[in-house]
Amino acid sequence: MSIKKNNASSNIVYKGLRDDILSLKLIPGSAISETDIASKYNVSRTPVRDAFKALSNEGLLEVKPHVGTFVSLMDINQISDVLYVRKVVELSILKDLANSLTEADELRLKFNLNEQKIFLLNTADSEDSVNDFIKYDNSFHKLIFHIAGKENIWNMILGMNQHYERFRSLINLQGENNIQNLYEEHCMIFDALTKKDAEALQTIISKHIYDGFRNSSALLVKYSDYFINCQY
Repeated sequence: MSIKKNNASSNIVYKGLRDDILSLKLIPGSAISETDIASKYNVSRTPVRDAFKALSNEGLLEVKPHVGTFVSLMDINQISDVLYVRKVVELSILKDLANSLTEADELRLKFNLNEQKIFLLNTADSEDSVNDFIKYDNSFHKLIFHIAGKENIWNMILGMNQHYERFRSLINLQGENNIQNLYEEHCMIFDALTKKDAEALQTIISKHIYDGFRNSSALLVKYSDYFINCQY
């Protein structure tokens, strides 16, 4: 196999496995083997090994020498830290943006919200729809950072986000923080932003970012095997 083809195969395996891990199709703590993945993707073990290494570097896989490779457990402390950073940074950006938002910026946000609405109107409530809507959620927040000229900060947050992404999949699939609520909160963020209502922005951002975490005690007990640093 050529180096170019090998790299392409590795990228396909990497993206597929990463999506499966973040959406909890691969359960935290579960074993994963190079042989099985190579068979699934119809590739040799070399690109699989490369994908495993990249995912291990991101903290999504854990390699235990002489034991095996496992999907990493979620870290509740890291999730809490990411939530804190998200709230402080995004609220600051929104408050600044409220004073500089142009009509063109408003239209871009409206277009994004309309895409979310169309998706919700045309999709059934299922595991795939929840995972797909998380991409819309990320797109909405990324656009806010982009309009504010702070997209690099968004990318930095995403770099810390792997445990939180899986946690969001869990609470949206199993909890009460459903995707319709997320869309409605996006609309509330937009409304407060265009009205330059700093107090409303603070309230809705706190709710939007923290509600799933605050209401997740039962889920943390039920799925405690998915987590480290989670003791009850």
